[in-house]
Amino acid sequence: MTSNIARCRRLLAPLALGLAFAAATTSALAQAGYPAHPIRVVVPYPAGGNTDIIARDVMKGLSERLGQPVVIDNKPGANSILGTDLVAKAAPDGYTLGVVIGAYVNNNSLYRSLPYRQADLVPVSQLTRTSLVLVSARPGIDSLPALVKASQDPASPMSFASSGAGSAAHLLGEALARNTGMRAVMHVPYKGTAAATSDLFSGRVGFMFDAISAMGPQIRQGRLKALAVTGKERSPLLPEVPSMNELGHPELVAYAWAGVLAPAGTPQAVIARLSSELAQVLRDPQLQARLADISTEAVGSGPAEFAAFLAQEEKTNGKLIRELNISLD
Repeated sequence: MTSNIARCRRLLAPLALGLAFAAATTSALAQAGYPAHPIRVVVPYPAGGNTDIIARDVMKGLSERLGQPVVIDNKPGANSILGTDLVAKAAPDGYTLGVVIGAYVNNNSLYRSLPYRQADLVPVSQLTRTSLVLVSARPGIDSLPALVKASQDPASPMSFASSGAGSAAHLLGEALARNTGMRAVMHVPYKGTAAATSDLFSGRVGFMFDAISAMGPQIRQGRLKALAVTGKERSPLLPEVPSMNELGHPELVAYAWAGVLAPAGTPQAVIARLSSELAQVLRDPQLQARLADISTEAVGSGPAEFAAFLAQEEKTNGKLIRELNISLD
């Protein structure tokens, strides 16, 4: 019996090797011809916002390099979960990609359950990073030390606005209060930045973090005072405003960011090709100039580097979310 089994194994071994070789060859040929038709890029936010603008600019360049249309598909909803889930459940063939921002990482801690697992998506490249600005409209608050000092007055409670619980602006506000010794600071969540900015102008809330591109016009008009930018260096759009780093708070250096993910199981050769092409797109001086107009820097990192970045973001933000006991479900 044993000799018969051994004989069968010897006879089947060449067949198995042949099948494996054929499969590998077919896969290699398919990847060599990639892409053979249009690529869909899901943006889980409405058209016209910063994330959409970045995605469209970058993917236009990617389309030119790949020689195939790259179609933006806006799928907003559920704090980006709806669109991200579409990507997680798509065929892992390199023809469906997703653009994500900080909410993608934060959602893992903000929700007890998600319709997808982290393992269902793999990093391709971090596209950009964007410095934010800390602003206030209250009289006498013209610097970060002045804001911290004002928060010590029990007769004038300090509050801050954000576009929603668990948002980047919310977490930055909480981190600011913790790391500078601000007292009894209250978070006021809004459904969007328009209503939050209105209450900021009136002084109803004391401060807020937002994109420089969004706050710039009000800063230049004198309606808001810029106290600090969150990047490591000063922003070219606000050269007179100090960075958190130079104010002695490197722990508050933070960026909004955007990156690309693919469904798990996408061939490594395809991931590598996409990452390499995106890096080339993001080296284009004209694209970098357009991004600079919204205080955004090109990154173009590789999959491993982006994976490490995501892990660090989740570690830092997840810890704060758990400590604050923030939950969105």
